Amino acid sequence: MFRLFFFIRHGHIKHSCIKSQKKSLRRKAIKGLLITRETDYAIRTVLYLSSKKDCSARAEEISQQMQIPKSFLRKILKQLEKVGLVQLKRGVSGGIKLLREPAEITLFDVIVAMEKAVALNRCVINNKICGLISHCPVHPVWFKVREKLIQALQEIKFQELAIKGAAS
Repeated sequence: MFRLFFFIRHGHIKHSCIKSQKKSLRRKAIKGLLITRETDYAIRTVLYLSSKKDCSARAEEISQQMQIPKSFLRKILKQLEKVGLVQLKRGVSGGIKLLREPAEITLFDVIVAMEKAVALNRCVINNKICGLISHCPVHPVWFKVREKLIQALQEIKFQELAIKGAAS
């Protein structure tokens, strides 16, 4: 069993893992609907920035507090900057700053910034991939589930997540 928790206390987010059967998890492939590690790190980054009063921090601070490798964080920050979620400033007075208020940024925004789309099946993204669409009874179900998932992700704001994390 592997559980991931975020704790926010005094403006610092601590990422803590409860690990049991660690060795068996490493050996077994985890199957299911998963976001990429890159997207998980992007969510952690935006969550950390959302918890700060001025919505800004230094890369080293984010890397350390959220346990994200620095080289991976740089790649993620470039992507978040490209889609207009963060501003990167180099130098002594530099850092990373959210360009929108945490109340305006949704989980959907960050996932799409990193994954480019939200879908449970390839045929939902591109109808030309699957030749069974015309007579597949599951195809319309994937569309309905996708729409509900998107709606749910669009309702989750980072300000709410940061407040919940601070309360725990």
